[in-house]
This record gives sequence, structure tokens and C-alpha cells, in this order.
Amino acid sequence: MYGIYGYDDYWSVDIRRDKVRMVKAFYFNTNGGRRAALKKAQVYRDQLVREHLPVLKREIAQRVRRDNKSGVAGVYFREEPGGKNQMWIAATRVEPGKSISKAFSVGRYGRAARELAIAERQKQLEQMTGYASRHPGDGSTFTSMVRRKSSPTATAA
Repeated sequence: MYGIYGYDDYWSVDIRRDKVRMVKAFYFNTNGGRRAALKKAQVYRDQLVREHLPVLKREIAQRVRRDNKSGVAGVYFREEPGGKNQMWIAATRVEPGKSISKAFSVGRYGRAARELAIAERQKQLEQMTGYASRHPGDGSTFTSMVRRKSSPTATAA
């Protein structure tokens, strides 16, 4: 029932892509009853998710959070109390249950530690594949990589 919500007299398809909300109602009385309206809503939903591919997991992982202090997603600075063991760390959750991190000591690498962490983060992101989605009909099960356009829709490369 991904993206489909039931109400007293209609089904609603509600899908969001790239901060755009796409909503359509399927009323029972104009679509042949509850079951027929649901079937039409499912067909519409499946078409919608095929035409508007979800965002890649890698794209989400590259978004800088508001509380980020380094300016680079997945890269942060850590030190022990008293300023000991200063290090820049690159960390990425490449898939559920699998995280990668690598630390670069300021004592060992000096000012280059931050740049090394940023470069490591890019390497880690290359291991991240797939779409951020929960519906099998939206392209999240594609095995080939798909390039995304700047528009809300994307086409296979």
C-alpha cells in the first residue's frame, strides 16, 4: 500500500519526489466501488513511481545537515578532552548494518588530515548503490545505475 491512503469514500495516492508532492484521489462512487478504485489507484501509483524515480542513496548521504560543522557531509572533527588525539573522521553507512569509517590524526597528517578525510569520504560514497525507496515498482530494484537529470524525472543512461 506504499503511497496509497484510505479514507471513508476514496483512496488517495500521495507520492513525493524531489520535494514535489503528487496527489490524486480515487473516489469509490465514480470508480466502480472500493476495490475498483483501489486497483485504479495502484495502477496510477505504479505508473507515477516509474516515471519519477526516487533519489539515489548517495545523493541523500551527500546532503549537509544543519548541525554539520565541517561543511562536508560524513566528515567530522573529534578530539578527546584537553585537546588530545585530534582527528578528522570520514564515516558512511553504505547499507543497512554496514558502516565504514576512517580516521586521520592531526598529529600525524597536520592540516592535510581534513583533506584526507574528505577524499576518503568520496571513496566511501562510491561503495553506496541503489535508491532510497520502499516500493519495488519505482526503480529501486534496478541493477544498472541510472543517471538523474536536474528535472523531477530521470531516464536510464
